[in-house]
Amino acid sequence: MRTAAWLRLADVPASAARETWRVLERHGCATFYVDGDLTLCAALAVETTSAEICCFVAPRPAEVLPGARTVQYLSDGRFVLGLRPADDDDGPFGSITAHARLAEEVLGALGPVPITVAGSRGTVRLAAEFATCRQTMDVPGEPDDLAARCAALGRPVPTSSVVVTQRREFVADEVVFPVDRPLTDAEFAGFGALVRGRNW
Repeated sequence: MRTAAWLRLADVPASAARETWRVLERHGCATFYVDGDLTLCAALAVETTSAEICCFVAPRPAEVLPGARTVQYLSDGRFVLGLRPADDDDGPFGSITAHARLAEEVLGALGPVPITVAGSRGTVRLAAEFATCRQTMDVPGEPDDLAARCAALGRPVPTSSVVVTQRREFVADEVVFPVDRPLTDAEFAGFGALVRGRNW
């Protein structure tokens, strides 16, 4: 099981943020998740060496492509495009369709970058068509037809990523912990047990 961090460090000195990123990577963080800030992702690309860097962005290709290209270059190919539609509107002018167009443009410009799709059951089409990873919250939901849709398209089922919000057991390929304060190496004693969701 991979571990990941959702970075929510606000009003933190840059030096403390950079050290936290390095601490997380030293202790096995496989992916950093960032909400909408490609400049922060570029800094992560310079300060880290192995973790993937996923940025959830708005479907505005003209704004996303330059930043995505920079992060991909600075990180030596660790950029992951994050798609999280604002709603379940799958119509021709809806949020899901806009994110699909963004995915097509990014893939066309950067090549086969990984894509993480987050959201509710309405994002299943988007995940089936583009995702290498699908991210959900650790709240039980209704089953969907993602596997069947992937099979129909001849695509593998995306790996699963779960954002941890509660003290409960879960099964996923990747677990994501929110990080909203600076961390030190000393705080990672027993982190393996925390990752398994058992010592909260």
